[in-house]
Amino acid sequence: METVTLGLEWFLNPDHIPFYVADERGYYADEGLELEVWEPPEHYETLEMLAAGELDFAITEPIHLIPERAAGVPVRGIAEFLDTPGGIQYPTNRGWETPANLPGDVRLNYPGAPEPEGRRMVAAMIQHAGGDHSADDIEPVDRGFYHTDALIEDDADIAFLAFHNFEVVESRHREFDTALWELDDYGLPDFSRLILTASDETLDTAPDRVEKFVRATRRGVETTLAEPETAIDTFFERNPAVREDDPALLDAIASDTVERFTADFSQATGMYADLAEFAVEIGLADEPVPVSAVADERFA
Repeated sequence: METVTLGLEWFLNPDHIPFYVADERGYYADEGLELEVWEPPEHYETLEMLAAGELDFAITEPIHLIPERAAGVPVRGIAEFLDTPGGIQYPTNRGWETPANLPGDVRLNYPGAPEPEGRRMVAAMIQHAGGDHSADDIEPVDRGFYHTDALIEDDADIAFLAFHNFEVVESRHREFDTALWELDDYGLPDFSRLILTASDETLDTAPDRVEKFVRATRRGVETTLAEPETAIDTFFERNPAVREDDPALLDAIASDTVERFTADFSQATGMYADLAEFAVEIGLADEPVPVSAVADERFA
């Protein structure tokens, strides 16, 4: 067996169900592979480790892949496996119909605050809706990824980037109703996706290993879609600590998440092109990254 290490983009959670299903069903073993999963201590570390050869594959989001590639990190996307609605999370009891209705001194929770990129993205959505906020009009709040906590505890009015299968499900579970203004409804590229990535070196020198990994993972996604309840049970049986703090919440998140996987594995190249331009506009890149530099479509 050849060991392959998969770096997660965040803490272990139901977004990763298909990998454990594929491992439990023996799909990786069928390809002569033994899967090891690495959970990062910080949200943004995996692509640098991937490029350095410390990981074989890594999960990331397009909004992170584009700037990393623009900065010279030699990694590319090889497959998209999850597409979930994402955008601005807002309380439904405030009477705001669109982002244009937000007050001028709106408080925004986002990871990386007070750096300007998150505020620039939200300002672009507000302007697309007909508002006139600039990034400087938005007050940054730094509660990290604890978006729902920030809203419930009134530290922030809105939060970004939030996902339906996590923050919206969580807020409703906590009887605090929120919704999303979704990215592509308000002028932004729809980058709310998870993709598998590999280094340029691996793609150039070991395409057969990439093909084996992708083929086994696709079977895991297909099984998850065909047998969602069994897939959820498999994931939590393999990782009981994920569920122990709030079983009902994690069950709800998992039930929503399994509907978001895709076994097509093709990457949204049009979105990448738009996102490369947008990344320059908001200061995440100095110049647009060619789609061919971020997406390798041989394995879809």
